[in-house]
Amino acid sequence: MRIANEALWTRAVDFHGHACPGLAIGFRMVLEAASFLGIDRAAEDEEIVCITENDACCVDAAQALLGCTLGKGNLLLKPRGKAAMTFYRRSSGKGCRVVWLGLGERVFTREEKIAFLLSSGSAACFSVREVEGPVPEKAQLCRSVPCVACGERVSETMLRPYEGGLYCLDCWPNVSRILP
Repeated sequence: MRIANEALWTRAVDFHGHACPGLAIGFRMVLEAASFLGIDRAAEDEEIVCITENDACCVDAAQALLGCTLGKGNLLLKPRGKAAMTFYRRSSGKGCRVVWLGLGERVFTREEKIAFLLSSGSAACFSVREVEGPVPEKAQLCRSVPCVACGERVSETMLRPYEGGLYCLDCWPNVSRILP
């Protein structure tokens, strides 16, 4: 990105609420993806897409710096518990997956870890590779339908049928024996 890294780090910290190693990891992941994909500004709409594999601090960097949000539909959660994010640039159709590889056997204090991650020498802590496959579809507007049990309106994509009725996930009598 063209703005000085210090200004970007400040933006990420302000958005997240504090500086922490997880945010620093996400910050570096975003910078790696932006460099790989040629991104120089945040998304105004859905032109940049982020698929995050965790719901931790690092995700806030993608929101603060790239404009990827749940509300716009260009931040998608694929819960895998991994410090990994896949980014797409719709205009080029190009994508990359950035994975945090860890620090190996090194031991750092919290402050040392943040400083190390923000330094240019930490690129070896990340794997960046191009991804194949289509860019995720743009966000779709769906009807809201009341759940037959609780009456609350639910996106039709999240309803489950059971004995002729449509249920929200909280009320759905899951008879499959597979726990949600």
